[in-house]
Amino acid sequence: MIKFTFYVLLLFFVTAFSGKTYAQDPSRVRPSRDGFWLSLAGGGAVGQTKLANLTGAVAYEFKNKPTLLTLRCSYNLGIFEKESVTPLIDVADVGLLYGYKVGKFRFSAGVGAVWGTDRGAYKYYLSDPLTYGNNVYESLDYTTIGLPTEIRFITGVKDLGIGLTAFGNVNAKRSFFGLNLAFYLGELK
Repeated sequence: MIKFTFYVLLLFFVTAFSGKTYAQDPSRVRPSRDGFWLSLAGGGAVGQTKLANLTGAVAYEFKNKPTLLTLRCSYNLGIFEKESVTPLIDVADVGLLYGYKVGKFRFSAGVGAVWGTDRGAYKYYLSDPLTYGNNVYESLDYTTIGLPTEIRFITGVKDLGIGLTAFGNVNAKRSFFGLNLAFYLGELK
């Protein structure tokens, strides 16, 4: 009797806690695991100044749901100046974004921290014959809260991908938006 009860309980737990399966029909089998992916991207951004951008992100895509959670870090540096100036304008952000997956697109928005360096008052001109001189300004550091957003298009194979990312951050000090070419590693399909 104990042996029979054990087998009945075993059969119950195996059938109750296993997912739906389709025998010998691989087209109907769907992976039901959560997915992680990493991204490294480079491109350009604009705001009050033209900026070069480097972005890294890690995302968690929930199983059986079209949602994802992304931790994004970006750094923007104003290297496209018409004249040589010091300090270079830079802005960085770290944000936690929540979004939706629709086909190969990911739409996300969230909240994050923003910090960087701005130029203050003009101080002096530094003459240097090798670099044609340099205008030196007061350096102003800032930190604020921002609202990061992004739209990602991802295509590729199971573990490797490539895509375009339109991104931005709206904040009180130096809002920016831009476009990146991104490379992906992780569970994309």
